[in-house]
Amino acid sequence: MSSHEPEPDDDDTGPLPVERTREQDRQPRDRRFDQPLSVDPRPVHQDRRPVVLIAVAAVAVVGLGAIAWLFWPSADDSDASAADTTTPDSTEIAEADSASPQEAEGRLMSLLPRGYSAAACEGVVPPKGALAQVSCSENTDPGGPLTATYTLAGDNESLLAMFDGVVGALSVVNCPGNIQSPGPWRRNATPDEEAGTLVCGFQQSKPTVAWSTEANLMVSEVQSGPQGPNMVQLYTWWASHS
Repeated sequence: MSSHEPEPDDDDTGPLPVERTREQDRQPRDRRFDQPLSVDPRPVHQDRRPVVLIAVAAVAVVGLGAIAWLFWPSADDSDASAADTTTPDSTEIAEADSASPQEAEGRLMSLLPRGYSAAACEGVVPPKGALAQVSCSENTDPGGPLTATYTLAGDNESLLAMFDGVVGALSVVNCPGNIQSPGPWRRNATPDEEAGTLVCGFQQSKPTVAWSTEANLMVSEVQSGPQGPNMVQLYTWWASHS
């Protein structure tokens, strides 16, 4: 994205039996043996460590108590620390994190595809969940749309909701080249990364191509007219301008 093995002495832990002869049983209990026994058990020493550890722990507790008393902050210090770490209220956070409508619209304008004149696009009242929206007239590049709407969403959830709204208003067809619609689209520079979702369709007989760009939280919808450009031309324009 262990298993315990017995210690070398685990198997022989504990008292070991010693065969006693009747002759040995008749001998006085306090007699010392001159010859070694046939089994030599490991010596057992009285463990004095618990007493020592308890004494050391008691000293440590007393010492820590004295240190804590010396360095314990006073009530005044605590109040000062609390005042220093006060977080801003929700209004201040919202003001710091959100751009003004003018700033959002300026950012959206900087993301528009090439081919628009300076006067071709203007800001309109954005829908719910959007920070800004602009409406554009004809794009003068070959195969360019006659009208377009570009929207800057406030978050990913709003981006998905607005794109679903665009898809719901279309008579959806596969994109030229039998490309899945709606379906993911990728840039040639990063073919392994999905840039957003693409859909092709018709709205009142007008060829329409729409796509989302997740990195910019942007929804784009472009249309031509019954007299052209046709769907293939509009899709070809999108392929070089997305």
